[in-house]
Amino acid sequence: MKTFGMALVALGLLAGPVLADKKLDEALAKAESQLEKRADEALKGLQKAVSQVASSEGYVILSRFEARLGSAEHLEAAAKSAATAVERATVPDAKAEALANLVAFDLVRGSSAEALAHAEEAVKALETPVSLAAKARAQARTGNAPAALATAQKAVQASAGSAVSHHALGEALIAGGKKEEAAAAFRKALELDPKLAAGHVGLAQVLLAQGKPAEAVGAARKATELDKGSAEAFAVLATAIFAGDKGKWAEAIEQGQQGAFVNPRNTAIQIAVGRLFEGNGNLEQATVAYRRALEVDPACVPARVALVRAQIQRGETDAAMGEARKLVADAPKSAEAHLLLGKLLLRKKDYAGALPSLEQSVALDPSNGEAQALLGTADQYNQKTAEAVAAYKKAVDLSPDVMEYKVTYGLLLGLTDDYDAGVAEIRKAIQGGYKEAPAWINLGWIYRNMDPPKGEEAVAAYRKSLEMDPKNAQAALGLGWALIIARDFDGAVAAFRKSMDSDNATSGEALAGTAWVYYFKKDMEQAKATLAKAQAAGRNDLRLKDFIAKYEEALQRGKEEAEKRMAQGAAGVGRESGFEALVAQLKSKNASVRAKAAEALGAAGADAVPHLNYAAATDSEWVVREAAVRSLGRIGPAARAAIQTLSGFLNYNCQQKTVATAEEMRAESACEDTKRAAKEALPRIQH
Repeated sequence: MKTFGMALVALGLLAGPVLADKKLDEALAKAESQLEKRADEALKGLQKAVSQVASSEGYVILSRFEARLGSAEHLEAAAKSAATAVERATVPDAKAEALANLVAFDLVRGSSAEALAHAEEAVKALETPVSLAAKARAQARTGNAPAALATAQKAVQASAGSAVSHHALGEALIAGGKKEEAAAAFRKALELDPKLAAGHVGLAQVLLAQGKPAEAVGAARKATELDKGSAEAFAVLATAIFAGDKGKWAEAIEQGQQGAFVNPRNTAIQIAVGRLFEGNGNLEQATVAYRRALEVDPACVPARVALVRAQIQRGETDAAMGEARKLVADAPKSAEAHLLLGKLLLRKKDYAGALPSLEQSVALDPSNGEAQALLGTADQYNQKTAEAVAAYKKAVDLSPDVMEYKVTYGLLLGLTDDYDAGVAEIRKAIQGGYKEAPAWINLGWIYRNMDPPKGEEAVAAYRKSLEMDPKNAQAALGLGWALIIARDFDGAVAAFRKSMDSDNATSGEALAGTAWVYYFKKDMEQAKATLAKAQAAGRNDLRLKDFIAKYEEALQRGKEEAEKRMAQGAAGVGRESGFEALVAQLKSKNASVRAKAAEALGAAGADAVPHLNYAAATDSEWVVREAAVRSLGRIGPAARAAIQTLSGFLNYNCQQKTVATAEEMRAESACEDTKRAAKEALPRIQH
């Protein structure tokens, strides 16, 4: 899913200051006429006129003119002129205007804290559309989208014909994730002032967030033409170029570096450059850029988020978690901060802890499809299935192009017995271009779990998944059960054998399925022998054991009674309970699927212990072993059979090499996480 950062203000957003002196009026007009061909001469003339009048209004004019010259040196001079304007202001309206002007410079080359302080001072001096707009932009920059929206709406109410007010409203809306409304606000600002470069920047950011990089490039280029000194314009242009075509990295970084050249103290351009380097696989250079942004503005939320993500990629999960918690504490109104913390907690399998963070993120930004999907995942693992379905529905509605959401949403609908709707969602994903095996596996699962089951459709779906991934043991396993429903017993045995050949970890489930085949063939001795093998492999099918016993009892009463028992046994075979589905997923070749199943099995109690103990002891991926360990801890005393396995982790040496690769370091970190999980789980089990 595409994400977007907070729009950063550009210069030129103030209403035209009152020209209190005719000399200033004439000097500005002359400077404007000379700007293109004799910029230095124009600047000197204006500086002379301003120094003679020495008014606050004059220095506001001078600061804005200097900023238009498009170099870092001129921008610094402009900031000094803006500060002088504040010092020279003697009446409330002049002070409010001068401070609002200074806020614009704070936002493009300083800290958000300074910007907010100056904006609040401006509003205190005199509440005007300009001072309110400045405050709204500063609030958006500090991550307080709700407050920014309220202030911006007040600015628009005070002056509906002000481009400045509508631009501030756009920034507040985009900070709150309201893309459509933000686009309308920026378009209104440009309708009122077509030459407002910052309006084109904001519109470009919204277009990029809406997944329209080509249109975003057009709007961003317009902004760079109108204001060659706008680092924000170059930032969004570089980002849009790369988003539209990953092969144009060189062109994108050139635009980013141009923005950094004209204004190296701009956080937006440093973040954009960092993301470009990150997108090109250069994490070290990306981190340097993010740190440069934070040197200018230590409270910059997008830069802090980017830096935490870089830590995660380097495998520094614990450090990233600490930084994410600090970020949420410092910016409690930032949806992005809460989302980052929620994702990290999900990564740590702390589903209960992740839930409040993700709920807060969604509350602050209901339009973020990724946040809705992650909330749905947390809900499901917290046994809130209805809420999980609702969250994934929102994710699908908000991000219709993310087919993975449809595949997961469809499975959730199936798990809640809304089978037809589940099938429809998964088919939408397939028709939308999703070509991965999980879509067909999920489809097969739903078909064979319907009441009554659709065996032929399930068989076709599983066969399709195996065409895409011939060695997918989970698909072969599902095909075996579907073939039992379709009464193709020999085919079912072949499918179960294929599952075991692809992944020996599926042996228990596959042998259990084979035992059912012998049951339906009325070969009870083979059924019992095969079931014993399944039990030895970790799959104890108590239902089949009961059906065999009852069939044999019925057979003693006569063939007709036995046939009735056989018919009863056929009902529901091949349809998995939620528990059985999770056990099957625990044997998937996909580590992520196995880890999620291990976490969910923690709610199943004692029946899950053998499966979780096996995963904790033997799985090839530490993330799965950790998930199984945590679930065993949740089960408590009923998991005493796993004590030996968990105790074995306590003295395990995770550091296998003195000099390790990045991948080996991540594995060592995951190993340490599992050791900590075992240390926490043992007292709960032994209690």
